Amino acid sequence: MLGAIAGDIIGSVHEFSRNSDATFPLFAERSCPTDDSLLTWAVAETILKGERDYKPRIVGMLGYFEKHGHNAPLSAAFGSGFSGWVYDGAPGEHDSYGNGSAMRVSPVAWAFEDLETVLEHATLSARPSHAHPEGIKGAQAVAAAIWTARMYRNSEAVRAVAENFYGPLPDLEHIRKTHTYNETCQGCVPECLAIAVGTPDYESAVRFAASIRGDADTLAAITGSISQALWGVPRAIREQSLTIAARCYPGMELTLAEFEAKYGGY
Repeated sequence: MLGAIAGDIIGSVHEFSRNSDATFPLFAERSCPTDDSLLTWAVAETILKGERDYKPRIVGMLGYFEKHGHNAPLSAAFGSGFSGWVYDGAPGEHDSYGNGSAMRVSPVAWAFEDLETVLEHATLSARPSHAHPEGIKGAQAVAAAIWTARMYRNSEAVRAVAENFYGPLPDLEHIRKTHTYNETCQGCVPECLAIAVGTPDYESAVRFAASIRGDADTLAAITGSISQALWGVPRAIREQSLTIAARCYPGMELTLAEFEAKYGGY
């Protein structure tokens, strides 16, 4: 969970910037959680309450942001499709294949011990707003990768799981040369999986993800969520991210502490 939130915070100032410099300062004055972190928080709260219906907290997080977003220096930037669906009363299931289902799924992979249940809850967490098969696939692929990473701490095992969903992953040189801004699961998740298994530590992973001219905060959140389970989040990044989260959205850091106390994370 922290891996996603820290990645989101680090990438937040680079969204829409077309950044290609991986040597950027990890934290800037305006670094803050965006919708990626807020919706990850909603998923974690649902799990902590022992519930299976993720929709109320996912939908409610937009209203929470509208009341409390003044504390953050950047807009949470909820997607227009998601926002429109919520403003319409969130009828039924929204048939999206955007990358939102993949960016928020990480708590699922830490909370459940068997892969079958992880995949079930990845689907449950995605379906309210991302019911398209690609939206569900993206959530399942990321959750399965995180679960495998935390169980085996082996990047090649994670690669094998990822390729069961998407086939051979692109190499990092190809990603750096060819990636363009893309907010879909099918356009982001395979590359995030490739970055996570192709880099040697958490910081390298999120720096790469936030420097390929793309949807930087979400790429870093997805990649960071997988990389955390492989390598852990460095203490300095953990502490700075928690400080920023608490300042911008008080309570997020408390949920994270409760979640890690119950389910683990490092």
